[in-house]
Amino acid sequence: MTQRKKYVIDKKFQLKTAFSIIGVILVVSAVIVAAISVNVSMNNRRLNNIIVLYNNNVEALLAFSQEAAGAEKLPIANVSRIHAENVHTMERIIAQNNALLWGIVVFILAQSVIIFVALIRKTHHISGPIYVMSGYLKEIIAGKLPSPRPLRKGDELKEFYALFGEMVEAVKRRGKE
Repeated sequence: MTQRKKYVIDKKFQLKTAFSIIGVILVVSAVIVAAISVNVSMNNRRLNNIIVLYNNNVEALLAFSQEAAGAEKLPIANVSRIHAENVHTMERIIAQNNALLWGIVVFILAQSVIIFVALIRKTHHISGPIYVMSGYLKEIIAGKLPSPRPLRKGDELKEFYALFGEMVEAVKRRGKE
């Protein structure tokens, strides 16, 4: 039979620790995203204004060239083609700015989930030994003398747990005297 792992042993400690660290990360990230958003929004607005002005200039030039007698059409066609390419480039820049902004938001959310899981796992290696020692303390209070088992590989508080084990052994020796 396989042993099921329960990673959240001490909800108050583990969740408080994880959420407080994630909270700091999200606040800092929100400030960064807000600054980027303001910059992207301003730049996109400027690009849209340039597109409108540029369109107006090209339309006026085309209208003027059609009214002018004997005006050569080839340079106007070139201006129109270049204008269309430039507008397309600016629209691509606007779309890339928006995609980049959303990408940053998604990355921050994914990073938060990954860090949350890592923090729960790390605090599990602290809460686990405390949980085990709490159980042994309850046994001692009930008048039983436990036989502490070794901690799992990767658990924290090993020195404290070793000291706890020495205390249990000392209590056992005193009880035999």
